[in-house]
Amino acid sequence: MRFLYCLLLYTITVVISVDHEAEEESNRRRIIDQLTRTKTVLLDDYHLVTRHIATEVNMYRNYRTVSVLFYSMNIDLTYAQFTFQSEELHLNNIGSCSPQEVLIKLKHGSYPAVNPDGYDFPKDFIEPSLREEVHTIDILSDGRNRTYTIRYPKPGSWYALVYIKWEDPRKQKVEQEGLVADCRTILYTDLQVKEEDKIRFVDCYSGFNLDQKDMPATLKCMATDKPDPISLNITFLDIDTSADTYVTLRLQSLSLPSDDNYIIYCIYDTKINNILSVTFTPNPNAWHYIRVDQARENVTMIANCESYQRTDLSDAENLTILDLMRDDKGRFFTFDYGLPTTDLQDATSVLNVTSSEIKSMRFKVNQFLDIGGSLSIEASLLMSLKYYMGNYKRESTKGDLLEFTEDNQFMKAVICLNVGHASVPLESGHCKYNDRVTPALFVLNSTDSESVYSKSIIPFPESGTWYLTFRLFCDSTVCPCPTSEDGTKYYVNSSGITDVGLSSNKTRQGSSECNASVVVALSSSSCVGGSCSNHGNCLLNTFGGMVMSFCSCSAGYGGWDCSDDSRMDSRAYMLLSILLLTLSNLVFFFSIYVATIRFYYTEAMMYAFTMLFSTFYHACDAPSQVAYCIIRGNILQFGDFYCGLMSFWVTLLAMSIVSDELRSFCQLTGAIVVALFTTWNMHSFVSFLLPVAIGATVLLVSWYLDYRKTGIMRYPWSYYSKYMPIGIILVSTGLICYAFLQTEQNYKIVHSIWHMIIAFSVVFLLPDVKRGPNANPFLPTPSYYTGKFSRYFRRSRTPIAE
Repeated sequence: MRFLYCLLLYTITVVISVDHEAEEESNRRRIIDQLTRTKTVLLDDYHLVTRHIATEVNMYRNYRTVSVLFYSMNIDLTYAQFTFQSEELHLNNIGSCSPQEVLIKLKHGSYPAVNPDGYDFPKDFIEPSLREEVHTIDILSDGRNRTYTIRYPKPGSWYALVYIKWEDPRKQKVEQEGLVADCRTILYTDLQVKEEDKIRFVDCYSGFNLDQKDMPATLKCMATDKPDPISLNITFLDIDTSADTYVTLRLQSLSLPSDDNYIIYCIYDTKINNILSVTFTPNPNAWHYIRVDQARENVTMIANCESYQRTDLSDAENLTILDLMRDDKGRFFTFDYGLPTTDLQDATSVLNVTSSEIKSMRFKVNQFLDIGGSLSIEASLLMSLKYYMGNYKRESTKGDLLEFTEDNQFMKAVICLNVGHASVPLESGHCKYNDRVTPALFVLNSTDSESVYSKSIIPFPESGTWYLTFRLFCDSTVCPCPTSEDGTKYYVNSSGITDVGLSSNKTRQGSSECNASVVVALSSSSCVGGSCSNHGNCLLNTFGGMVMSFCSCSAGYGGWDCSDDSRMDSRAYMLLSILLLTLSNLVFFFSIYVATIRFYYTEAMMYAFTMLFSTFYHACDAPSQVAYCIIRGNILQFGDFYCGLMSFWVTLLAMSIVSDELRSFCQLTGAIVVALFTTWNMHSFVSFLLPVAIGATVLLVSWYLDYRKTGIMRYPWSYYSKYMPIGIILVSTGLICYAFLQTEQNYKIVHSIWHMIIAFSVVFLLPDVKRGPNANPFLPTPSYYTGKFSRYFRRSRTPIAE
């Protein structure tokens, strides 16, 4: 008896003394101690900028499970070398840890917007090709170093997302904590940079001299806050006409130019003229780098520098920049941009545009504060009401031509979006910035309801100054054009005139001048529009002071905004799953019945609570489309795990040969200990194993002491030879299913089998010793209905005499 008391006291002390936070801190210290043994190898002429030690990496489920790293780049850099080392930390002595595939997504300006789970981005998301490049580094957590080098990186903030490669959770095995290896994937990373040490400061606006023998030469100059084109003049001195006089010029903004990263790349013969002159459009208020070098023999002449002495940048001179007002809403990533106004209700901007000008809206996205949400841009030509009602659909009446009138003319607005500079919209639907041509963000035209409006969502917008540039093109692009016989209608399309053999020879000259109003709405919000398509919750992930919003989707839904239901099970399958998990608990009715007729009333009550909590917990834990919760899910979950453990505990005590007083004491003590274990970690197999192990110890010790005292086996021989072995086989089978055979895909079936096996095993494990030796173990005795417990429900209702 003293041994039993000491064992119970020790168990309670261990549970109370467990500090989960202290355990996590101890694990983190082990991680740091292990990784601090990693020695950084500093390269020649490089210096160490950033180092991240002991970053924990998790498998991707959504953006809550990613780790975020931050790197800061200086200006004038020629190389940036990232070093990554990942390894597995084994935190227990069970099994072994296999290397995991770790992915690092690296991007300048903001967090990378990626979809590792394979869901498509929503249809309104901006094309990734219009944004900053995302660098992908793939490593194994085998302890080996991997380096990744970026040449001439942009200065400013760089962000990396780190996660273990996504695996379909439906195909993953459900592992019980305490039965498998406890592995943590950790990452060490550092950043080393190399600076260009020979850079000469010049003035781009006044020109400068350059001695040919000093080449290759790297120069830089600062542009003003105006977007006006700059004429760069370089005068070459001491030209050796007997040698090769060809030089190449590369020019780039923000970072040093390379063979494939520039805004100007040309070749020039200094023998013809010692003054090189090029004209380019700058990034306002930014450093521009110029690289002048002797031409190599195998150089590909992309263009002659004389072609940059041009006037085709005159369009940029007509550019008008409008600075937008920021309207903060007082919540994370929630604000609007609009033309300055005193109207607090609406920040929507109406921009009047003519065909003879280019207008650009400028706004700023702040570093850290603004990049964790999504930026929404909406634009529409201001048309008649029938366009916005969605019922104005133009149909071709003359081949592929569309019909217009003088009052409702054809026009097209091209809208460009750039970070750091404005570009020139082109009639072809592209945007030009020096020699770089990219697709426009929007092309709005007056063809029908679907063409006058467009929307784009930019997840995790880059920090910096953004330019939204507008240009209007009139119907002169497609006219003269065919007209109707009475001249009131004309027929055009966006690509040009098509000869459709109209009977009338009348034509309409068209106009090169027109004007229109464009309605623009610029807003930022968490997630997508502040919500997750009503199929998930918009949450925030914080990592080292950085904050990002993300969608946590309901069961079955996926994608960036939880709008993708392509992997969702059918409603019939979900109903079948929940019916399996809930109705399988009805087998406990048989356990309750058998326990009751054998006079195990405390145990019967415990089985009843187990059945109820398990049934309602699985009904609440189902997909939201079919879930039913009578109370909060965490309460039902606690009740399910707690009552399940208590059922094992009271069953083992019922099988023990102890006095009623000691059994009551053990039941109460077990209720407290099991509650502590369940609160500590209900998912740990240790929380299940320890109470069962202690109960089994009490059982075996009591049997041994009773046999030693009496010299006979207390229970009938049929119990030891038939019923108890069947019960043990059932329990063992159930535990094997629960601990080793469950996967996300077969969970509904295997877990339902676990419910039925455990409920059915009680029938064979409870010894039938409180009744006569000849009683049928599955039927009540004839005297059962005359017993004390039964008479309580049949007592007389005669009023008590006063």
